[in-house]
Amino acid sequence: MTLLRNLVIWLLNHPQYVLGLLGLSALVLVFTKKKWKRKKPYLPWLLALCFIAYVFVFIRFYDRIEALRPVLKNNTQENLEESAIADDQTYCFGLDISQYQGPINWDELLLTKHPLRFVFIRSTMGSNGIDERFEENWTEARRVGLKRGAYHFYRPFQNSTEQAENFIRKVELKEGDLPPVLDVERTSPFGQDNLRQGVRNWLRIIERHYGVKPIVYTGRHFYEKHLKGSIDAYPLWVASYGEHHKVEHLPWLFYQFSEKMTVHGIQTNVDGNFYKGSLTKLRNFGR
Repeated sequence: MTLLRNLVIWLLNHPQYVLGLLGLSALVLVFTKKKWKRKKPYLPWLLALCFIAYVFVFIRFYDRIEALRPVLKNNTQENLEESAIADDQTYCFGLDISQYQGPINWDELLLTKHPLRFVFIRSTMGSNGIDERFEENWTEARRVGLKRGAYHFYRPFQNSTEQAENFIRKVELKEGDLPPVLDVERTSPFGQDNLRQGVRNWLRIIERHYGVKPIVYTGRHFYEKHLKGSIDAYPLWVASYGEHHKVEHLPWLFYQFSEKMTVHGIQTNVDGNFYKGSLTKLRNFGR
């Protein structure tokens, strides 16, 4: 039963395979019409019924009905009230994680009451730091079908070219992945101009290597004081906790609105984020 349940959940998370199989079956019926029309005229109706049933179950699954939920191992009490405005039309809901979240049960993570649409994963830090859980998190996110992105924590006292090379060595992007992210939170001991030059250098190297504009993550106050006007050509991911109106005047594409969310599959607090746009737009964003 466990194997069957896992298979059903996998098929619900990968509808392209089911719909492809149903489409292929329809073509077979069309080209073999003479063979089955008299003895089995119900075959087209059966195929149509299978399609309708799958669409119905798919919709109910993404509404998270209890009947289709596996038994949770940790029964984490979710705290998702702030994510309620994510309607997959105006905003999409996602998380960002690092080694500090510890081991993650990715199958349970998909069972959050509010559908999870993307996840950013820390990959590297500075010129030689590597997140110890990156490989596992990066692989698992793709396995369960989540839109994934990798981010680099910027150390302004280290060489920006070496930091870009550290990220490139570790992160291989595939079709469907989000653009790389530069996490900038600290000032440079060599001054603000040095910080801005280093950030722009990292962004240029990464854009040239991956062929896509990277995203810049930073706090609201840090952006307004240190980065505003120097990274306008790049998508902005801003962190600001409290009332949402505090970021209304900023040109953000991603918005980290909480650092204290709890969800199934993760036993520590985790950051909650919005993407500004529809689910279709999110799926087409990036590689």
